[in-house]
Amino acid sequence: MPVSGEFADWATELTMRHIPVAVRRATGRRILTAIAGGVGAARIGLVDPAVHVAVGIGGPPEAELIGHAAGRLAAPAAALANGMLIGATRLDPEGAAMAVVLPVALAVGQEVKARGDEVLVAVIAGHELACRLAAPDGSRSVGVLGGALAAARLMTLDRARVRDAMGIAGRFVGEPIGTGGTVGLAGGIAAGNAIIAARLAASGASGPARGLDELCRSWRLRRETVLAGLGAEWACEAHRETAVSDYRFDLETCERLGGSRRDARALVAEVRALAFAPSLDSILALTVRVAAGT
Repeated sequence: MPVSGEFADWATELTMRHIPVAVRRATGRRILTAIAGGVGAARIGLVDPAVHVAVGIGGPPEAELIGHAAGRLAAPAAALANGMLIGATRLDPEGAAMAVVLPVALAVGQEVKARGDEVLVAVIAGHELACRLAAPDGSRSVGVLGGALAAARLMTLDRARVRDAMGIAGRFVGEPIGTGGTVGLAGGIAAGNAIIAARLAASGASGPARGLDELCRSWRLRRETVLAGLGAEWACEAHRETAVSDYRFDLETCERLGGSRRDARALVAEVRALAFAPSLDSILALTVRVAAGT
């Protein structure tokens, strides 16, 4: 079976009871770090071009932006802006894949009115795929693949469509040319493309069946290594930044960004309770209040 088929089978069957508590906690820390970066970027206007473009795209009212009271936008537009917001401050310099997977899950989760636990499982599935495919040369382009998997799961696509979503997302894989430019750009574009890939698959478009196998070969990754222990061992938990750092969006961080202690406590509590299905709307609303310093 192709690599994409193995991941599709695993992801569609994945439930919260299959995920160890340690993995949930590690992912929660990564989510809090990502949101802290997004709030900070929103407060200082670090990626205002992305926000202006997202608001200009508009579209059906599906998802909101981190730290901005811009109202609901089309999910791909929200993911584009949120991906840039999360990646802009680089609070987690090695977490580029999460800077793609999380904005996708937030946007699609709001669009389909998913429960918090469903969003958390989708984030974990997409991040695990990205971590297992991370190329030895440090390639971060795997985020779009993890994002497509997260979106497809939240859209409750069947196994065949999940495989297609990943195959289509593989068409967007590519490394940035040169350095510099607006921060967070690659992650934002990847997040928007991941949702587009899942929507194309849902509409009947197909992707190359062995696209992930070809990527593994080009990155010199052995299929057996990528799939080893899938479902029993967790690459996302083993990443250095989650094992060493317990960074979270705490009171000190909130005060540096200008927010209130009350809002900081509420935001931390909401994100930590994702496994118990809190409202994504309340999380996004709190980021606006913290960024505004009210």
